[in-house]
Amino acid sequence: MSLLRRIEGQRPAGQPAAPQAPGAPPPPGGPPKPPAEGPLTQSASPARDANRDVRIKLQTRIINNLDPRLDLADAKAVRSSIEEMFNKFIDEEGVVVTRVERQKMLESILDEILGFGPIEPLLKDDTITEVMVNGPFRCYIERKGKLVLSDVTFQSDEHVMRIVERIIAPIGRRVDESKPYEDARLPDGSRVNIIIPPLALNGPVVTIRKFPKYRITVEDYIKFGTATAEMMEFLRACVEARLNMFISGGTGSGKTTLLNIMSGFIPEARSRTRRSSVWSRITWSASSRVPRTSKARARSRSWTW
Repeated sequence: MSLLRRIEGQRPAGQPAAPQAPGAPPPPGGPPKPPAEGPLTQSASPARDANRDVRIKLQTRIINNLDPRLDLADAKAVRSSIEEMFNKFIDEEGVVVTRVERQKMLESILDEILGFGPIEPLLKDDTITEVMVNGPFRCYIERKGKLVLSDVTFQSDEHVMRIVERIIAPIGRRVDESKPYEDARLPDGSRVNIIIPPLALNGPVVTIRKFPKYRITVEDYIKFGTATAEMMEFLRACVEARLNMFISGGTGSGKTTLLNIMSGFIPEARSRTRRSSVWSRITWSASSRVPRTSKARARSRSWTW
């Protein structure tokens, strides 16, 4: 018997128990405490909207009735076909919804069939710079440098995996238990990182760093106060002098943006010459993929520049 048990047994009746040390396990027989809220906790089920069951039912009917000969690359024709069936089926179901709810339901079904599901509106929002899916029931967004928990949810882990497959399928990659992580890019250039169980703790995790549609220029840097005109002239001189530079910073601090700006300082004639010389000097490590004229130089395990 431990010392604590003996003390408990020798305590006189009516004497209060000693305060429990922080982090110590609760006494036997006591009621269990609920888990503390935190970034790793998950709700038992997603917040359900009033029309979710109707939307899922309509979506299933539409998918089952889509013409298999329909070219999914023709988004306009597919959208027109889906909208026609949606109006037909919702009238047959006798669902009474407002015009706004009806349009929202249609857009949600279109996103599930043609887009990236629940996160499609987030990807279209230019004010959002990053989308982080932490399991099916938590989706964070970054807007103006601040992380916010959005109201976007998925139905289940399988629902998230369907969107993951839609992201990586066009680029010929896969993610499964044997390879539970992958990097990819969206058609607009946005960077995607995917981690699934067993590496992920709360279901599939997807991080999308959106590619900005507007490219920041030197004038923007000076106008925002990020750098002065003298600083940018100094960087231009360093690039033209072909000096080595080291750029570092945290996530979202602007490393790629600064590199894009500095790449604009490369003289055009030298930039074309550099690109052509770089690609002409690449030698592949696998001899089966090396041209015959370069096989003699293909002894290295890495690329030679």
